Amino acid sequence: MKWIHLILFTVTLFVQPVFCDTNKNIIGSNLRPFSFGDDQTIIDLKKVSWEPLTVTGLPTGAEIAILRGKLETGNSESLLKLPPGYSLPAHNHTSDELYVWIEGAFTLIAHDKTEIEFDGPAYISFPGNAPPHGLKCGLKKACILYLRLSRPFDIKYFPNTRQ
Repeated sequence: MKWIHLILFTVTLFVQPVFCDTNKNIIGSNLRPFSFGDDQTIIDLKKVSWEPLTVTGLPTGAEIAILRGKLETGNSESLLKLPPGYSLPAHNHTSDELYVWIEGAFTLIAHDKTEIEFDGPAYISFPGNAPPHGLKCGLKKACILYLRLSRPFDIKYFPNTRQ
């Protein structure tokens, strides 16, 4: 009888992740962060739960992991993951925007079409209503970046701006 319990327990350990969305229950993830007190958020970045970033006009393929706050209300902090070759069209927004580029080569495209190539980590800060800017993730690997917005996320695209 003990063997049957042991076998059932072992099968449960291996089958549960296949049929259950266990990311929602992982302690230390962005969905269940650690905290040692009020207004503290501690997240193991290897445990984040990604979801598609769906914003009108934004090309599909980008993913987001909200760390704090909400895009709709402002003062949000997130991780973004862009697939290799992903292009974000020329845009601006009313929110201040702070990026810390963590991984992946990318090209930042300024309003005057100046392109600056980065082969890894970078710090980027734009004030609200900055001139239109865009970016392209390199072709070899996904780009991952930290994004902090000071206000609700709104985005205006500039389709006539050539990239």
